[in-house]
Amino acid sequence: RNAAPFTRESTFLPTTRRLIQFSAGGRAPKPDDKVVYIDGAFDMFHCGHIETLKKAKALGDFLLVGLHDDSTVNAHKGRNFPIMNLHERTLSVLSSRYVDEVIIGAPWSVTEDMIKTMNISVVVHGTHWERGVPDADDDEGEDPYAAAKERGIYTEVESQSKLSVLDIIDRIVENREQYVKRNKKKVAQEQKYLDNKEYVVEI
Repeated sequence: RNAAPFTRESTFLPTTRRLIQFSAGGRAPKPDDKVVYIDGAFDMFHCGHIETLKKAKALGDFLLVGLHDDSTVNAHKGRNFPIMNLHERTLSVLSSRYVDEVIIGAPWSVTEDMIKTMNISVVVHGTHWERGVPDADDDEGEDPYAAAKERGIYTEVESQSKLSVLDIIDRIVENREQYVKRNKKKVAQEQKYLDNKEYVVEI
């Protein structure tokens, strides 16, 4: 896949205090906690993401979210994705009450080493795919969840919401076009008034 040009550079300066302020969970997993892992871009964080995270959290005790970095998201989704940079997406996900911890810049594939290191018991993926966006296989056509499937810990959660990032973008574009048309009409009316304006004697 050809990656679209990606030149935006974040000016956000992340500090531990800022991240903690946005973190709803902020606790370490207990030895007997059932750790659930879910990854993704979580771009333009919306209600569909929240519902998926809620269902993922219900599968265990501790929800670990892997956020792919900007270049990884762009390489797989193309165009000008992600709309929000990694830091913005991290703060959005951390603000969810269902999230306990976030891996910032998570790898595209869930490896055996990662499963052992993070003590992951369940690997979750949402069933909803973005329209017009390539599938989840990597550049070599390999399944990024192969290791989890081999262990028998992979599962999918049904995505109730049909809302997608592209839907949100479409709404923004449509609303902007309506605003431009409305504003253009208003400017024309004001100009017509000024062109035909006559002196009025004040009493």
